[in-house]
Amino acid sequence: PVYGHGPSLEDFTEQTPLTVGSPQQVIEKTLAFRDYAGDYQRQLFLMDHAGLPLKTVLEQLDLLGEEVVPVLRKEFAARRPAGVPDAPTHASLLARRDAEEVTVA
Repeated sequence: PVYGHGPSLEDFTEQTPLTVGSPQQVIEKTLAFRDYAGDYQRQLFLMDHAGLPLKTVLEQLDLLGEEVVPVLRKEFAARRPAGVPDAPTHASLLARRDAEEVTVA
């Protein structure tokens, strides 16, 4: 354990949504959580916990962006039930605002 007490990392990751491992392990754990919790539209990944070196954090971000997120986006989209809207993005919110401004003007 990072803090020197509590359950082992293996026990903690087995009992919680905490995900540690290879890109494939992260994908599998995230999809298993999605199967358990249902469709959701936001995921938080904490990359720099407990003072990891910057080089390690940047490498993890690269792996996440290149190998994990594209697969998760594809899988989440394929498993999304009919009628569930896409999550709002900054671009979609701006487009809606701009459309409303044109309508009002």
